[in-house]
Amino acid sequence: MDKISDIVEKLVTDDDYIMHLGPANLINWSSYARKIAPEIENMLKKKVKMGSIVTALTRYFKNIPSTELSKSTDQIIERLSVHSNLEGITFERSEKSSEKIQALYQKLLLSTNSFITLTQGNNEITIVAESQYASKFRKELTSLPKIYDKKSLVGISIKFHLKYLEIPNILFQLHKSIVIKKINIIEIISTATELTFIINKKDLHLALESLQKSL
Repeated sequence: MDKISDIVEKLVTDDDYIMHLGPANLINWSSYARKIAPEIENMLKKKVKMGSIVTALTRYFKNIPSTELSKSTDQIIERLSVHSNLEGITFERSEKSSEKIQALYQKLLLSTNSFITLTQGNNEITIVAESQYASKFRKELTSLPKIYDKKSLVGISIKFHLKYLEIPNILFQLHKSIVIKKINIIEIISTATELTFIINKKDLHLALESLQKSL
């Protein structure tokens, strides 16, 4: 006969949301126990005490806080770096704005360590760059309709090993480690093996501390 602990394990392992938040103890277990109680009682064909379900839940997650994260991040994070003095500007996208932005970008004298990204969506073009480059876009593109302009930004970049692309939930875990601290993410910039969070300068220390703990 199935035991409460066996059924609880089956239910939580089928629930991605709980499997992500449970190891960090971010779930109200009493509330979750009430949610799954009808299903447990249906499978056992009898009434079950809420306390028994809560106990089964907490026991299950007690031994996996460190292992779940280490399975995903072990040996796939190559480097964490910080980009300071960044600014972000978003223009309305049009044929004219695309041409002018691309032309200006081609004229920039960039060093190998320069940080500048151009992201073109369906309706907007966003530039995130070091102040010296952002100021040039701001100065020379005054005729273009601007949606957003923000200074005092920093970027935190995580460089991955290529094999991370085949491992699910890595980006979720990193994103969660920042938002759980109520840090506002201004932009997220990614390439095949690199992810950069753009945040306010004032949040840098807290974000780094949180990311380093998760890594």
